[in-house]
Amino acid sequence: MMPTITKNYENVVISTGNIINKEIGQRKSNEELYDGLKVTLHNDPNSESVVVEIDKRHGRVLCATQELNNRLTENRRNEISIGAKIFLNKNSLECINQAVDALLNILNVTHVDNVVLAYHPNVSAVASSNDCGSCPNVSYAANSWSARNGEQGIAELKLLYKGLEKYALKQQIKQLGIADLDTKALAELYNSAEVAPTIAQVNLAACCVVPDELNEFCREHELVLNTHSDPELLLAEEQFSCLAPGYTIDWSLRYQVHVRCRSVLTAKGYIVGASQPSPHNLI
Repeated sequence: MMPTITKNYENVVISTGNIINKEIGQRKSNEELYDGLKVTLHNDPNSESVVVEIDKRHGRVLCATQELNNRLTENRRNEISIGAKIFLNKNSLECINQAVDALLNILNVTHVDNVVLAYHPNVSAVASSNDCGSCPNVSYAANSWSARNGEQGIAELKLLYKGLEKYALKQQIKQLGIADLDTKALAELYNSAEVAPTIAQVNLAACCVVPDELNEFCREHELVLNTHSDPELLLAEEQFSCLAPGYTIDWSLRYQVHVRCRSVLTAKGYIVGASQPSPHNLI
């Protein structure tokens, strides 16, 4: 089985479709992403169980789009909640725009209810281990987002967050959130934001107990504080290169669709933006 991506595209967008029904939707996020991409890119062309379409005009590989659309439309839009999390490891406002545009376009909706940004230009081995006790001698302060990324990282984060604010101001994103910031970085972002975040996520692999000052800041500013176990680097380059040789991941996102009244998860999937070096850059 050959990958459905060819080297005809400098930039590609890959959608796994709804992974809940593929028996891969209840695992660690990095495993879900890898297996979802594997099903999408290396499916058997003669298989009737996996329907993959190639959008040649836009360089997109879309898995089970019709099934996903059915899930999104079986309830009225005001009866479902759509949330997404963007995983970004490089400073690129273009990637933010590509991710949100792809999310709205592929899900075929005018808005989503919330988007959380996880920006990690300097990946932590501790937070990427998914093991709370893996590095017991590393303190939370020494491994905090601010300590690893400094003032430059905060400045970059503010600009990326402004990219999301653009969509929030147009009501295409109803609520904004941020992941993995310590209190110092969160306060700086919050105080500079035009559209303040209402969601904060903390990785329990990096701190087994949520710091008191972070709890207090979120309480005072009415931020919903959630925990998660997503690694900072969702998929290593060598893993992705096995699935799509010649391409590297620029950004990835996970979306989840819940039925509001029952809190039932009805759809979940990943969308990835990837690129390969343009020919003139190889000269």
